[in-house]
Amino acid sequence: MGILSKRDDSKSISQTDKDFMKSDIITLIGEGCLFEGNITSPASTRLDGTIKGNIDSKGTLIVGQSGVISGEVKAIEISVHGRVEGNIESEKLIIKKGGVVSGDVHSKSFIIEDGGIYNGKCLMESSSFNGEASAVSSTYEIESQNS
Repeated sequence: MGILSKRDDSKSISQTDKDFMKSDIITLIGEGCLFEGNITSPASTRLDGTIKGNIDSKGTLIVGQSGVISGEVKAIEISVHGRVEGNIESEKLIIKKGGVVSGDVHSKSFIIEDGGIYNGKCLMESSSFNGEASAVSSTYEIESQNS
């Protein structure tokens, strides 16, 4: 395959991810790479390798199918196709089909596609009438059918 040839495989960024990104990807950590330590990124990042540490991004973070993060994650927008093991703080979080998140989430917008997996606690914020964000908490009780 030539350097400039078009690739059509499942690891390419889907159209929805292109729409999801507000800016172009500046940082790319490729498949097979292992990085231990914290990352601070002023722009969008795509991760197809493994990170053992915290990520703080001022842009979009895309965790590819082979991407794995073990640590805290903060970004404006996050799309998870791979795995995140740690707490997440974002404006918008999407767990895509095949994506796995294990940890607590604090986000204003949270979408889990069919086939995505989430294990943890979630705190979402909504706008109140005076324009300030406020935390919304819900408690559900499951009734036993044997009662």
